[in-house]
Amino acid sequence: MTGHRIKNFDELATTENRKLALAIAEAGLDAIDTADVMVNSIEVKNNILKIKDKQFDLSKFKKIKVVGFGKASCEAAGALDKILGSKISEGVVIGLTKFTCDFIETFAGTHPRPSDMNIEAGKKIYDIVDQSNEDDLIIAIVSGGGSALLCYPESECAQGRQLYDVFLKCGQTISELNTVRKHISILKGGGLAKIAYPATVIG
Repeated sequence: MTGHRIKNFDELATTENRKLALAIAEAGLDAIDTADVMVNSIEVKNNILKIKDKQFDLSKFKKIKVVGFGKASCEAAGALDKILGSKISEGVVIGLTKFTCDFIETFAGTHPRPSDMNIEAGKKIYDIVDQSNEDDLIIAIVSGGGSALLCYPESECAQGRQLYDVFLKCGQTISELNTVRKHISILKGGGLAKIAYPATVIG
């Protein structure tokens, strides 16, 4: 990366120790850059998809589908869109900001309270996994915030909004909130994988 991630780096770097601390912080941010992580972890060569230490023979699948949810999922989808290109049959991802992709549709939803946009994207994600079979490969991109952004059907979203408001007032933890969320959802807590069966799912 050129330049600094910390926009006022030069203004803050008034001593050597401060400059060093800022450089360490930027190195940490570089290490978790979504697009870089995707590019460094995923490779396609001779129709073999390699994700870290796992390999998948793409010739065994009729369709490759992408679904995703979470704050960083649209950026990750943008990187995956470039890596796989036209091998992707269809894809829908919801994050906080839309991303321009050629083969994956992206949505900007709301977080932490779900909205109609979350429902629209959730319905499309549901349809993709529900209409899959054993000849399909589904790549699921999941990142932080996914529990709020992935929302379907409308009744779950209405409950999700109420839950968030109640939990906010009584000081419960995010883990407790997510435990309740997955019990009222058809997609969370392993629901998406269950609906996708018998397709192959990579998370």
